[in-house]
Amino acid sequence: MSGIVQIAEKFHSETEAWDLKAYVLGTLFYRFLSEDLAAFIDNEEHAAGVSDFNYATLDDTTAEMARLTTISEKGYFLLPSQLYEAVQANAAKDENLNETLKAVFGAIEGTANGTASQHAYSGLFSGFDPNATALGETVPSRNKRLADLLTDIGEYSLVDAASDFDVLLRYYVTTAGKKGGDHFTPPTIAELVARIATTARPKARNVYDPALGSGSLLIKSRNLLANEPMVLGQELVRTNYNMARMNLLLHGVEFGWFDLAGGVSTLTHPAHRDDEPFDIIVSNPKWSEKWIGKDDAVLISDDRFASAGVLAPKQYHDLAFTMHAASSLASDGVAVLVQFPGTLYRGNAEAKIRQYLVTNNLVDTVIQLPPDWGYGVTVPGVIVVLRKAKHDNAVLFLDASSLFKRIGNKNELLDTHQQTVIDAFTARTDVEHFARLVPNEDIALADFNLSVSRYVQPEDDRKATDIRTLNAEIIEIVRRQSELREGIDAIVVDLEGVEV
Repeated sequence: MSGIVQIAEKFHSETEAWDLKAYVLGTLFYRFLSEDLAAFIDNEEHAAGVSDFNYATLDDTTAEMARLTTISEKGYFLLPSQLYEAVQANAAKDENLNETLKAVFGAIEGTANGTASQHAYSGLFSGFDPNATALGETVPSRNKRLADLLTDIGEYSLVDAASDFDVLLRYYVTTAGKKGGDHFTPPTIAELVARIATTARPKARNVYDPALGSGSLLIKSRNLLANEPMVLGQELVRTNYNMARMNLLLHGVEFGWFDLAGGVSTLTHPAHRDDEPFDIIVSNPKWSEKWIGKDDAVLISDDRFASAGVLAPKQYHDLAFTMHAASSLASDGVAVLVQFPGTLYRGNAEAKIRQYLVTNNLVDTVIQLPPDWGYGVTVPGVIVVLRKAKHDNAVLFLDASSLFKRIGNKNELLDTHQQTVIDAFTARTDVEHFARLVPNEDIALADFNLSVSRYVQPEDDRKATDIRTLNAEIIEIVRRQSELREGIDAIVVDLEGVEV
């Protein structure tokens, strides 16, 4: 078990894990910010010839001289007395530790207010309430618990904070089951989505996710691009929005290179219309959630949805995200969406939306995933790829349902499995039992059903049976049964002395 997970389990019980995750994640992030800021200032002074400079040892008054420069470069500022090392050293004897932490987090967020980094840090620690009764019934009990956490993470050998953050995220969604899976795309699926997107658009200038969760799809996509694209996204759940911002900063995406919005739905209050169109869109929206739909009379005239002539049904918002992505996409862009399989075949309004997408040649590829790949999800999801600049009038269907390795209690697509999908996605040719390129007119004849199983027939691995050989085997079995019956009768006669 990872050391950082052991610290988490020491801090809370398994039943508390999901509700208290912000404290462990936030404490790790606070240590990262402190050490990153101190290292930045130290390096600046060392480069200027002050070889023995150590920011952490300065008094606060002297340190103030670095405030403006540091905020412009790093986006926030902490005095030496507010650094993790200093707070942790005094935590056990600080009777007002709860207020000390509140002041430190307020300083991180407050120094960004009114600057270019405000969007990155404003409200970032809102989920970390040191006065919450969930930590304990009294101030001393809460402070004791927080002091122990600060000490444990302070003594932890922090080599790669981003990797540890990823480990913690996976731990929390694993323990939370479906509740956690709603906010986190498993790593190998996220990698596949990112690889498909960046293969199709290797020189993307921006990457966007309208339902970003913890931000993993954005991070993985950006990491695969040679240039530094702008990262944009929106997330309804504010705790996820905060986690995503921490996640990006930990992974080296500086505040000037991302713009995320949180707390409101992309479907009803899109935050990045002025930033459209997008070169790459990657997303795994929560599956089959209810939304306001036709109850909001304005939405049917919204240019994102109006072209289909119908809104996604109120009980299923899935294809509303698909239409949003199609509308937001650059003419040479690509959207890669993880979706519930029902979006491919459900009728009524969803069938009409699929008709619009296929008729306008927006559906590029549909990929069937294996079952049991997500957290709290056993349904075999699908990946739908949208493109406007297609070179044919057809949809590529790929059946990747058998491409996985069982690891623990999940099916994961390893690198070789992902590469098989990428190769087929790029080649866009038929492969028996795996890939089929289907003309749009044939899909129309199938009432715009986009289920992979409709077009790709699985290999029949049943062993062929020779009927003559089978009959001979049956005759031999009957003969042997008869012989055994006669033998048993003879034994009974011998034992009882009575002829049967």
